Amino acid sequence: MQISVFYNHVLEAARQTGLALEDVLSQVSRFGISQVELDSDQIKENPEGMAKLLNRHGLSASCVYGFFDFGNHRQEEEAARFIDDAASAGAGKVLVIPGFLQQTLAPPQRESALKNMAEAVRRMCDYAEQKGITVTMEDFDDIAAPFAQSDELLWFLSQAPKLGCTFDTGNFIYSGENEVEALDKLINRVVHVHCKDRSLEPNEGASKLALTGTLLYPSPVGSGCIQIRETLKRVRAHGYDGTLAIEHFDAPDQLSYMRQSAEWLLSAW
Repeated sequence: MQISVFYNHVLEAARQTGLALEDVLSQVSRFGISQVELDSDQIKENPEGMAKLLNRHGLSASCVYGFFDFGNHRQEEEAARFIDDAASAGAGKVLVIPGFLQQTLAPPQRESALKNMAEAVRRMCDYAEQKGITVTMEDFDDIAAPFAQSDELLWFLSQAPKLGCTFDTGNFIYSGENEVEALDKLINRVVHVHCKDRSLEPNEGASKLALTGTLLYPSPVGSGCIQIRETLKRVRAHGYDGTLAIEHFDAPDQLSYMRQSAEWLLSAW
């Protein structure tokens, strides 16, 4: 098992504390974190340079994520560049967000857009396989994401046999779905895990309004309301020994949250 963290959190920690980026990366490494999750926009100018920066601190890229609009555009060149950049950065996995659909879209147009998304993801999987990279999708917490719930994600997985699942522990609550029940449906395709907790208690972090009307706040992993311990127990029993990625966007103290999250994961695993 390796622990990863979103590079966004590292950048935010540097901004919040006034520390140099390299100093934050050194602290992150000392926390027991060995990998980072990268936004494709963060590496497209110099993916090899990012790999060197991380390597100086004993870190490597675990996954690169990117947003597309496959429902309306083929974006084949952009998809290939996405995979190439991830390979150059040293990542073994990518997370693709294939597009969003407005709720007002008529059923025929919605069905057509979904088919376009699935076809683009299949093409991406084929190309990524040549580069030794696994393509994944996650339960994205947005009403416009037609893959926010487990059954929606299962549909994409059924359309793309080479596609893996990045299981985000804290996103199912957005749609009112139980994360453990969702895991039982998806576990055979899980190849990456985002460990996201949520607090129901207001804090200085930005809130997100769930479809159930509940306000969700950022939380260090293990300190919130998400059943992360049970999730880890089940994926481990299923044979998973891959990356556990710390995720808490909009945390008021990213450096402290990262330390607490890493300590909890090392203890819980």
